Amino acid sequence: MSIKQVTVFGGSGFVGRAIVRALAYEGYQVRVACRRIALAEPLKTAGDVGQITLMRANLRMPASVANAVKGSDAVINAAGIPFQRGRQRYQAVHVEGARAVAEAARAAGARRLVHISGIGADSRGSKNAYIRSKVDAEDAVIAGFENATILRPSVVFGPDDVMFNRMARIAALPRFVAPFVPVVGNGHAKVQPVFAGDVGAAAVAVLARPDTAKSVFELGGPRVYTYREIAALTLRAIGRDRPIIGVPAGLMKIAGWFAEFLPVPPLTHDQVDLLTTDNVVRGGAKTLADLGIVPTAAESILPTYLDRFRVGGRYNNHAPA
Repeated sequence: MSIKQVTVFGGSGFVGRAIVRALAYEGYQVRVACRRIALAEPLKTAGDVGQITLMRANLRMPASVANAVKGSDAVINAAGIPFQRGRQRYQAVHVEGARAVAEAARAAGARRLVHISGIGADSRGSKNAYIRSKVDAEDAVIAGFENATILRPSVVFGPDDVMFNRMARIAALPRFVAPFVPVVGNGHAKVQPVFAGDVGAAAVAVLARPDTAKSVFELGGPRVYTYREIAALTLRAIGRDRPIIGVPAGLMKIAGWFAEFLPVPPLTHDQVDLLTTDNVVRGGAKTLADLGIVPTAAESILPTYLDRFRVGGRYNNHAPA
C-alpha cells in the first residue's frame, strides 16, 4: 500500500518548505502543520489546487499534534528553533515536541515517520544546550516510533539560508561599518553545507523506500570547507573584497549572550560553540549517495540568490557572473 498523504510539522520553516515542495512535486497530498498559518500560505502554490492544506498545530499541545496526523500515511517532523524565547524552549520544542509527534504518529497508525535532526546529534557528551536537545529528541523519536528514519543534515543552504546570507549582508555593508568579514576563532572548523533541495529530496526518497526505516542518514554536500573558506566563497559570489578576520570565540560568545536579549538575535552563545566545532558527515555513515542523490555544490547555487548583494545590485550587468 503506497503512501498518499503526509503531514509535515515545521513546514513553514526553511527546511520544511523545501520538504513540502519536494513532496508536492512527487504528487503527495501534503498537510502542513505549524503554529503560524500565515507563514505557510505561500506554500499552497507549490502544488495543484487542494494538494497542500494548512493546519494549525503547536508541538507544545499534544492534542493539536494528534489532530494534525489523523488520516496521514506518513509524518515528517522538520520543526525546530534556532534560539530559545518565552515558552519556545529547546526542551519543549525539540524534545517533548518530537516525542508528541512520534507518539501521535504511532497512535494514528502512520506507516512512516521521518525526523529531521542535525549532524552532531550523536554527541551525547556535548555541553551545548542546542545539541543536547537534538540528542534527546532522537531518543524520544526512537522510543515513540521504532521504525522512524532520522535525517541529520549539516548546515543547510538555499535562498533563505542564514549562513551565506548573513556573511553576504555583512560584506555588502559600507566599509566604515563593516571593514572585514568576521569568523569565529581561527575559522578552521569544518562544515559540509547541504542544499535545501537535496534535504527535501532525501525526505521523499526515504518515504519511497521501506528499507530506510530504522536508519540514520547524514546529509552533507559534495565538499568540506572551513568557515574561513565559506567566507571567501561568499565574497567571490558577490564580487566584493573584504579581509577575513578571526574573532576570539570568547568575545563572540559574550556578544552572543547580549544578542539574545534582542527580539531576533543574530547570534547566540550556543551558535558560537557550533561554529568552533566540525559539522561534517562521519566516515561510514549512510549519506545522500545511499538514497541515490548526487549532492548539489554550493558554488552552483549561491549566484542564484546572493547576486542581490553584488556591487550595484542584482541587475548590475558589470558585476561578476
